[in-house]
Formats: sequence, structure tokens, C-alpha cells
Amino acid sequence: MDLLKKTLGSGDNRRADNANKKELFSKERHPHTANFYKDEWGFIANIDLRENIAYQMQYLEFLINLYNDYQIYLTVESLLCKEMLTTVCGVVEAALFDQIQNAKTKAGVAMGERADFVALLGEAYHSFRLIDRDTWNYFHELRKVRNYVHLKAADFQEHTAYTTEETNEAITKLELFRKLLAK
Repeated sequence: MDLLKKTLGSGDNRRADNANKKELFSKERHPHTANFYKDEWGFIANIDLRENIAYQMQYLEFLINLYNDYQIYLTVESLLCKEMLTTVCGVVEAALFDQIQNAKTKAGVAMGERADFVALLGEAYHSFRLIDRDTWNYFHELRKVRNYVHLKAADFQEHTAYTTEETNEAITKLELFRKLLAK
């Protein structure tokens, strides 16, 4: 198996790195800029979290374009879907952390030590009513799928485990989630 081959551009311009390689997408198929997503997720108060969400959204768009523009083989298709599902979960988890932290700060309550995805989902639904029951249930189930990154936990074959249908549903739910929190 080959290793990654990175070509450095000149100076501090990291965008010039790997400029000697084939361009993957035409200009019109490039993902939106991170600033586009920073604006879409502008309700996230923590600037570092908002930036990281923006980068993950840009990455998710890249993966979607990759899937839509290229013939992806069976196992790689399933694993690409897995990566997209994991990315969706990470974005939701980060957004919930921000929203709950803000709500607790306004209420004069400490954030506490337990801030894993399960706890955040529970607080977002039960304590702060940031999300509805269906959203809570959906992302709670998707969180279980994300936990399959541990190969030993999987009791299935990875080449058939993740589908475009469930990935499209997660992408759709992510957009609904963003709109819900943006209100």
C-alpha cells in the first residue's frame, strides 16, 4: 500500500500544497467555502466550535460531491456512507454542546463533567427543549451507528452496513436540525 504523498507549495500559502496533482472537481463542483458554513451556523456562539462545524460541513459537501461524481465501489461506497454518518453526528454533537453550554451559562449552572453525545441529546430534549422527541430519537439511534467505528463492535459486514438511503436521511435531518436551532 502506498503512503500519502504531499507536495508543499512555496511559503505559507497552504492552498498551494499539492498543486501539481490532478484537480478532483471542476471549479463549479468545489464545496462552499468554510465562511459560507460559518454564516449558516452563525448561531453557534463558540467561535472555535463554529469554525470546526464549518470545516466538517465543507468536508461533508466534499464527500457528497465525491460520491455523486465518481463511480464508488461496493465496500468503499458503504465506508464513504459511514464517514458521512459519522461527520453528521460530530456536527450535531458540537452544536448541541454549544447550545447547552450557552443555556446553562445563562441559567448560572455549571456545564458539568459529562458532556458525551448521549448526555447532550438527553439534556437538549428533556431539560432545554432545544430539539423535539423525533430529533432526539433519530440522533440517539444515529449515535449508535457512529459507535460502529470500533470494528470489534460490529456484528455485520462493513461492505453492506451503510446505505445511501440512511446517509441521505442523516443529511436531511442535519439540515432540519440546523434550521431548528437557528430559530
